[in-house]
Amino acid sequence: MSNSDADLSGEVVLEVEGLSKYFPVRNGTFIRRKVAEVKAVDGVNLTLRKGQTLGVVGESGSGKSTLARLLVGVEKPTAGTVKVQGTDITTMGRAGVRRLRRDIQMIFQDPYTSLNPRMSVGAIVGEPFSIHPAAAPKGSRDAAVQDLLDLVGLNPDHINRYPHQFSGGQRQRIGIARALALRPKILICDEPVSALDVSIQGQVINLLERLQNELGLAYLFIAHDLSVVRHIADEVAVMYLGRVVESGSDAAVYEEAMHPYTQALLSAVPVPDPTLRGQRTEIVLEGDVPSPSDPPSGCHFHTRCWRAREVFVADGGDPSLAFAERVPATCRTDDPALQKRAGADHPSACHFARQRDVISSS
Repeated sequence: MSNSDADLSGEVVLEVEGLSKYFPVRNGTFIRRKVAEVKAVDGVNLTLRKGQTLGVVGESGSGKSTLARLLVGVEKPTAGTVKVQGTDITTMGRAGVRRLRRDIQMIFQDPYTSLNPRMSVGAIVGEPFSIHPAAAPKGSRDAAVQDLLDLVGLNPDHINRYPHQFSGGQRQRIGIARALALRPKILICDEPVSALDVSIQGQVINLLERLQNELGLAYLFIAHDLSVVRHIADEVAVMYLGRVVESGSDAAVYEEAMHPYTQALLSAVPVPDPTLRGQRTEIVLEGDVPSPSDPPSGCHFHTRCWRAREVFVADGGDPSLAFAERVPATCRTDDPALQKRAGADHPSACHFARQRDVISSS
């Protein structure tokens, strides 16, 4: 699916501006006082166009799943806007969001927990028709459900079976069929293949690509597996601690990554060709992801940034200092903006952004 020459001038179907979601942290037994807040999503800007796939990648805890819930209206944002087909869903009431959900649907991560085990496949896939009766007249719903099952590669005659009678890959196809019931224009795919075997992942990705070509769907595809995202995405946004730290076309991000966090993620992608293993220098990040309730000052990544240490030493800093002390003052105090940097045609949020000097080792 990925196409570096993809037309990025098409109709914008989803536009996110300054989107933030802060969860309060409270203590106390009887009087609950707010003592901090978790910045799960912090000032995110995204654009998704018709027929395109925007991949969102990052480690666990980077805010990807919270972002997905904000986009479909399950969570209300603290700040910012989410425009679906030009309509801001953040200012809508429950009824308005329900109507707009015909245009934007979600595929969940775990096919084992996202399907009600007490409902038949026909009831699961046909449930959206009960909420939106105009989408399918009552007498034709079984036929509509069978058409959806056939569309995702399942036997329409299995309409009366239950989820436990299907494999993981088949269950995810059921979830995809349910998401397609209202003929949406946008699918939010929240790590839809991460719970599946590798061999099944490819089948589901191929199905999503076929459906996109046939139905003109736009995908926002969330994943932590960069190899999967590269296969399907036209545009890529890399998130860290609730923020987008680099974005651009798939070719720009994968081949000309500028942010040290993006480069570390790419260096950890497994190399399938055994003859090429050992020819690439892997970047090992030190420390854990900081708490989103107490993010570092300045650049949020500076506590784990290998490049910050390189810059410090190159400028004459003492390499024997403790890890945390080998950080330039700029990184500790100044929050870098997401903007185009010298030598790149796509934006990144790093004071010392540049392509890697060492790609492989002997």
